Amino acid sequence: MVEFEQEQNNNNTDNHDQFDIIEEIQLGNNNNNQNNNNNNNNSEDGADEDGQVDVDKGIGDFKKMAAHLEMESERYRLENDGDLEGRPAETEEDFKLRRYFEDSKRQLASNGAKPKKMGISIRDLTVVGRGADASIIPDMLTPVKRFFNLFNPYSWKGENGTTFDILHNINAFVKDGEMLLVLGRPGSGCSTLLRVISNQRESYVEVKGDVSYGGLPSKKWGKYRGEAIYTPEEDAHYPTLTVRETLDFTLKVKTPGQRLPDETKRSFRDKIFNLLVGMFGIVHQADTMVGNEWVRGLSGGERKRMTITEAMVSASPITCWDSSTRGLDAASALDYAKSLRIMSDTLDKTTIASFYQASDSIYHQFDNVLVLEKGRCIYFGPIGEAKQYFLDMGFECEPRKSIADFLTGVTNPQERKVREGFVGLAPPQTSVEFEARWLQSPQYQRSLARQKEFEEQIEREQPHLVFAEQVIAEKSRTTPNSKPYVTSFITQVMALTVRHFQLIGNDKFGIFSRYISLTIQAILYGSVFYKAGGDYNGLFTRGGAIFASLYLNAFLSQGELPLTFVGRRILQKHKSYAMYRPSAFLVAQVITDIPVLALQVFLYSIIAYFMFGLQYSADQFFIFAFTLLGSALTYTNLFRLFGNCFPSLFTAQNSISAYLIFMLTFGGYAIPYPKIKEVMWFGWFYWINPVTYAFKAMMANEFRDASFDCSTSAIPMGESYTDPAYRVCPIPGSTPGQMSISGEAYLEHTFSFKIDDRALNICILYLWWLLFTALNMIAMEKFDWTSGGYTQKVYKPGKAPKINDAEDELKQIRIVQEATDKLKENLKMEGGEFSWQNIRYTVPLADKTQKLLLDDVEGWIKPGQMTALMGSSGAGKTTLLDVLAKRKTLGTVQGTSLLNGKPLDIDFERITGYVEQMDVHNPHLTVREALRFSAKMRQEPSVSLEEKFSYVEHVLEMMEMKHLGDALIGDLESGVGISVEERKRLTIGTELVAKPHILFLDEPTSGLDSQSSYNIIKFIRKLADAGMPLVCTIHQPSSILFEYFDRLLLLAKGGKTAYFGDIGENSKTLTSYFERHGVRTCNPSENPAEYMLEVIGAGVHGKTDIDWPAAWKASPECSDITKQLNEMRERNVRINEQSSQKAREFSTSGIYQFWEVYKRMNIIWWRDPSYSFGRFFQSVLTGLVLGFSYFQLDNSSSDMLQRLFVVFQGILLSIMLIFIAIPQFFIQREYFRREYASKYYSWGPFALSIVLVELPYIIVTNTIYFFCSYYTVGLEFDAETGFYYWLAGTVFLFYSVSFGQMIAAICVNMTLAMTLTPLLIVFLWLFGGVMVSPGSIPTFWKYTAYPMNPTRYYLEGVITNVLKDLTVKCSSVDLLRFNVPAGQTCGDYAQEFINAAPGYIDNPMDTENCGYCIYENGSDYYHGLEWSETNRWRNFGIVLCYWVFNVLLIMGFVYLSRKAQR
Repeated sequence: MVEFEQEQNNNNTDNHDQFDIIEEIQLGNNNNNQNNNNNNNNSEDGADEDGQVDVDKGIGDFKKMAAHLEMESERYRLENDGDLEGRPAETEEDFKLRRYFEDSKRQLASNGAKPKKMGISIRDLTVVGRGADASIIPDMLTPVKRFFNLFNPYSWKGENGTTFDILHNINAFVKDGEMLLVLGRPGSGCSTLLRVISNQRESYVEVKGDVSYGGLPSKKWGKYRGEAIYTPEEDAHYPTLTVRETLDFTLKVKTPGQRLPDETKRSFRDKIFNLLVGMFGIVHQADTMVGNEWVRGLSGGERKRMTITEAMVSASPITCWDSSTRGLDAASALDYAKSLRIMSDTLDKTTIASFYQASDSIYHQFDNVLVLEKGRCIYFGPIGEAKQYFLDMGFECEPRKSIADFLTGVTNPQERKVREGFVGLAPPQTSVEFEARWLQSPQYQRSLARQKEFEEQIEREQPHLVFAEQVIAEKSRTTPNSKPYVTSFITQVMALTVRHFQLIGNDKFGIFSRYISLTIQAILYGSVFYKAGGDYNGLFTRGGAIFASLYLNAFLSQGELPLTFVGRRILQKHKSYAMYRPSAFLVAQVITDIPVLALQVFLYSIIAYFMFGLQYSADQFFIFAFTLLGSALTYTNLFRLFGNCFPSLFTAQNSISAYLIFMLTFGGYAIPYPKIKEVMWFGWFYWINPVTYAFKAMMANEFRDASFDCSTSAIPMGESYTDPAYRVCPIPGSTPGQMSISGEAYLEHTFSFKIDDRALNICILYLWWLLFTALNMIAMEKFDWTSGGYTQKVYKPGKAPKINDAEDELKQIRIVQEATDKLKENLKMEGGEFSWQNIRYTVPLADKTQKLLLDDVEGWIKPGQMTALMGSSGAGKTTLLDVLAKRKTLGTVQGTSLLNGKPLDIDFERITGYVEQMDVHNPHLTVREALRFSAKMRQEPSVSLEEKFSYVEHVLEMMEMKHLGDALIGDLESGVGISVEERKRLTIGTELVAKPHILFLDEPTSGLDSQSSYNIIKFIRKLADAGMPLVCTIHQPSSILFEYFDRLLLLAKGGKTAYFGDIGENSKTLTSYFERHGVRTCNPSENPAEYMLEVIGAGVHGKTDIDWPAAWKASPECSDITKQLNEMRERNVRINEQSSQKAREFSTSGIYQFWEVYKRMNIIWWRDPSYSFGRFFQSVLTGLVLGFSYFQLDNSSSDMLQRLFVVFQGILLSIMLIFIAIPQFFIQREYFRREYASKYYSWGPFALSIVLVELPYIIVTNTIYFFCSYYTVGLEFDAETGFYYWLAGTVFLFYSVSFGQMIAAICVNMTLAMTLTPLLIVFLWLFGGVMVSPGSIPTFWKYTAYPMNPTRYYLEGVITNVLKDLTVKCSSVDLLRFNVPAGQTCGDYAQEFINAAPGYIDNPMDTENCGYCIYENGSDYYHGLEWSETNRWRNFGIVLCYWVFNVLLIMGFVYLSRKAQR
């Protein structure tokens, strides 16, 4: 009776609400009637002079009335129907969002916009992938095998690996305005289905079956790329851009041409930006950097919201979301699902999403669900029928288990339960049996009937025709209709240009260091070639200064190469969203190059040009700078081209090193053109070398109208030689008796350059720039090195498992079952009580203020207890774990952390396991190798190796990764390796195998399916029961998972405690605390984790009227916590007085650490052929290019210079090894820092290992170079000469690689390293005694940089070694010709000169046309450089000492930078 009366009252209330609405409408009508009466009386207000009604105004009033009625109807529906098909009632924010979209749709429709209703139908879809045995882990032998396979006809057919069905015979459909939920365990094919629906098919061997989009087949859907998008699980953004900059760029390239009247592009962008950041609760983070695992920025949850927001900007009618709630708390995940529901309803969007650990609230947002197992469909249909379908099979759903978890769990033998007493057909076990049962079910037949009905409807309505019209209408006027882009190419370039400038501007340190480095180099170059005179010496100084300036720009542009590999996944994602053409990205880069490089070139020119003493003429200065700018632009695009054409950095680096050798050798300076014509193999490169045209133009510019006096240097030289008629300038081709030479004649004879070709050469140089730009545009359009975001597994030879094989599936089921049984065995853990009190953490901001991230947090973890750390995204959960685990290196931490009542000792990080949110693993190891390394380095040394490895296998089985043990970890950028979800499991495994005393876990189940999460939490529960204290952040726990925890630490926004205490049986202790403060009661069927987050106001639009941190501080529970913390401290103090165990920072000895790290480093190098083998390839090319460019040198005087240059140009190999070593060191140091934070090993073993692992590869590299160049050039003389040449070259390469590693160890990031490296390399090659002879080096540098330069000692040793036994015989071209007075022979006339100078007279008995050779033997040449052959072994020892010094510096800076900034 009471219930009936209450229902009656509710109905009465409802009726009153209805009457209120009607009264509102009637009142509105009365007002309208009154207005009409007024209008009749006053024609100016509503009618024209003829008394006619204003039709437009009437239509407007009608639309307003219709909108009002529709909103009121929707409000009434929501308020009086709290459960729409199981969905939770929409909140006020949801209602506002729905109303906004409905209003927008209505306004656009009135403006002529048509709906893009594109449903999807999938028929007999089978996706074939390449089996794991198709490729094996690459190593140093892989390139060799590939080379010999070129001669093996059987290998020409391609890879012979097996294939398998990733998806098998899938039939499904999604109507426009509906949402499909795709469920399945990892490896079931969920991501593949989403990719294929979004028409990303390139990564697969074959795609069979049909996918139609509103009646359009997939083949015709290509031109609508961007109208069906796939949002991957992993976040990919430029970390240094802010949220505002990222979204504003996306909006610029996605702003439709069809907008509301009077709505500008700017206002449209502002409107959508404010809507989206408000919808996803990142308003306050709008000007925060996005960040990533290396750059501080948004939290993980905020970054995920950023990814979702960016995808929504694309406004595609078909959207595929792959695990997009990863990292979001339960409340935010539900808000996100609601927003998808609202947009699907109001904007007719077709939404397909895969969710891990979807709650019932999220589940009920969808219309249909598709369940996959091993690529086979085992259910497709309405969400309301799915659970019952599997219950009818005999399976049982546990209380409080979400429907999505139940649907996924039935495919797992460890999770599914058969109902007791079930009588009927035995429940299926394997994926094949599940599929067979589905195909025989009446639900399947109904699904086919509904699909046929939908396809017939599509055939009748032809929605793709309206869709095509609307797509064209949304394009800007200048965008071709055949292209998938919304905005024009020019608009894309403009938006990308702004973004590039933002990226440059946000890296203030990088741009500042770039110009500081350039200024220093300009001063260095200017001082070395200071004030080139107008005499004979000025000829060579000018040429050297110009050529050095050209190569300075080449070295500076070297830093562009690694940048081409940054953001490849971002580019691939944006390409799939049809945001912009990749070629537009390149054009924007080129545009931003111009001001950056122009400033660089003019800054250098202003300093260096006048220090060089080049001709003081405005036109010649600007032509110098303009040509130098052209060369810088050309180099930059050239390096970029190599980066865009190769899959890996090291492959590109090695290839471009060989190209640089060609550029240097055939630029017209090292080998002048008259001698290049004699090089039969590579002479053609002179004409396709951009350096050639830049050098010719700049030399012509400088030597135009110039004349050089040689009276002081003419030969013969001495007091007796005063008559110019019998002397000659010491330059081949000089006219006897003429004491000066014109610049034009010098260029013509020495270089075969023509002065008048200056303008032509400059034009050709800029044409090279345009050509490289065009080639880059083509490369970016054609090449995609990211594998489309798809990851392919590779295994050790013979270790690849069978995929989706029924027999192998049963085997895997048995393995996991046995592992589950072993969990029941008692695990003995050595735990302790860990407590923290009054923890406050502040970080400095850019405006020099402090931001408080954690505010007076306190709590503890004890053996036998599992503590959950929860809160909304951005509340400070990860920050608290970082602080507690002693991982923070930035900011200020206040408060007390105690382990068993004692302050934390040096072994705390070692005995603590920390599962971090970011999955950082060395890509060149296998899964088993990574786990074994963690076990060896972190478990107690008293545990035998067999026990450690046995425990590793146990963890592999428990984590369901046994079949992945021999799989390469790989990385997501290359598309080779394990998946995102498998990386998360590996991250957890590396900590579990260490058997830590305390375990911190940061979102260990984020991105995992329900069964993997269940297994991990169950295993962690066993660890806790065995005595391990642990705390775990968890975002979206199901009711089942939440029950495993004992205590909860709940953080509110601002890093403040909202609750810390027991959860209680059925969460009663927790819920009663909140209910006591006046919030609603938690329903028995409700997930207490979601309830708790809701009541504290978590989520995007969460609200609460209660100040929960203040309520906690005033509660008796808080006082009790403080009291217990004090008691724990006092109790543990007494226990500690009896304990005297000494703490060890690392588990193993230093020698053991070094040996294990060194062994692992060798594996990494062996499995990286692009780096290690690439250097062998580089040495072959460099050796052969130099060997055949200087093939079998003669013994003429000019060949002395050629011998010097062949040795000097060989240094370019070492310089390239410096550039290659830098990124490799940075990569390995990041992994070292991650492992050092967990105290795997110390800094010393890493520093020594990364130096020593290089040595055998360097020896092989130099040996290859030696055999390719030494004998071909003709340097051989005897065994000792050859051995010294090889040994000195090897040690110098030791030095060079360690020099690159030392630079990387000093620098904080790659940008700084690539800026600093050219500056330091200047000293190596500029002060080596070749570019400027020792006698011409300015005094300051001669006594500082020159004697400190290891290159000088290497060159002196090697040059004197190859020239000491050489006898010079000048060719007729190299002889300097002069005449003698009548009655004297050449020998008599020149006798005084020959006695004082090196060289000899070729024809001493002749009386005219005397020929003088400037050298008689090789020692004459290097004595002029102030070098001596007696210093060879001394020089070798000095270079060796430099290498040792570099190693010590590397160790020192590794120690100083051993902790990452976080």
